[in-house]
Amino acid sequence: MLLARREISVTLIEQHRFPREKVCGECVSAMGWEVLGRVGLSKRIGAVEMTRGVLWGPSGRSAEIGLPGGMWGISRASLDSVLLEAAREAGVEVLQPARVEDHGQDARGTWIRVRDLRTNGVETVWCEVVLLADGKGMMGGLKRQATRDFGIKAHFELPGGARDTVQLFGVRGCYGGVAPIEGGLFNVACSVPRERIERARDVEAVFEEMVGENRGLAEVMRGAKRVSSWLAAPLPRFGVRGDWPVGVIPVGNAAAALEPIGGEGMGLAMRSAELAAEGILRGQDLRVVQRKLQGEFRRLWNKRRMLWRGVAMMVSRPVLCEMAVDVLRVSEVGEWVMRWGKGTAAEAAPTNSKT
Repeated sequence: MLLARREISVTLIEQHRFPREKVCGECVSAMGWEVLGRVGLSKRIGAVEMTRGVLWGPSGRSAEIGLPGGMWGISRASLDSVLLEAAREAGVEVLQPARVEDHGQDARGTWIRVRDLRTNGVETVWCEVVLLADGKGMMGGLKRQATRDFGIKAHFELPGGARDTVQLFGVRGCYGGVAPIEGGLFNVACSVPRERIERARDVEAVFEEMVGENRGLAEVMRGAKRVSSWLAAPLPRFGVRGDWPVGVIPVGNAAAALEPIGGEGMGLAMRSAELAAEGILRGQDLRVVQRKLQGEFRRLWNKRRMLWRGVAMMVSRPVLCEMAVDVLRVSEVGEWVMRWGKGTAAEAAPTNSKT
């Protein structure tokens, strides 16, 4: 969208039909909301603002923190559809549903081979640069090894559920979150070890097991009605690498993936895309742009990766989770962590106002 607004020819290749759901915590961080505001889309997205966070220990004891800068709940079906429509309005050519099956370079430049999933026809598209936003980095040798953890998610109706609060629940070996989204619904998303799923052989059974291990989660889910199917997908975790293929700039989870417990994945994805657009618009040699973006992406991701991985390991250990509840009740550690996140978002703000 940003490139097309500057009269650059852009082709978007999307293999899924929209609207569609996908595994996601469906929380937009303050960083992401700032990006949406800068590009003029925040008012088009019917997101639910959250100002509070609550951590629940397995015993049912809890601690509350404020969310400096806020957080917004929105389903991926809604958010992605708005973003796609905005790209079309900016003049982006959209191939959907279509799949990239190969790419390479020759004397004429970079090419990608695209299959139309409606007709099964194949065409070759030539370009100056490929922006890889497939969520996993599958192009040009960027494939990452999956972790032993899975993300699961479903939508629920929750009687009396808090509409201004994102809630986090610690369980043995895993954790779950509950956040409001549009339409009066709530998104329930969890990080679960593969072993739990293999043992139970059913995602619903895994979640029921988690509900039985956290009294706070059991109370929140009392009277709940699931209104969507459970979805599951492997959770990636990896840092920014320096071996991007020639002509390829990965963004979002194709560039790096951090622990989802912080709810920053979508914000980082949009901010990295904004930075990529700014880099391309500078008109420098693409190899120079890649190197600069790698440095900017490391500043975005590295500290957050360590922080949220540590928080996840703590919350998924019952004794440590209960200790964390005690600490949060008597100190401002939680709000300090959130302010730190807000601060780094401000540090990453764009310097090119024209973009």
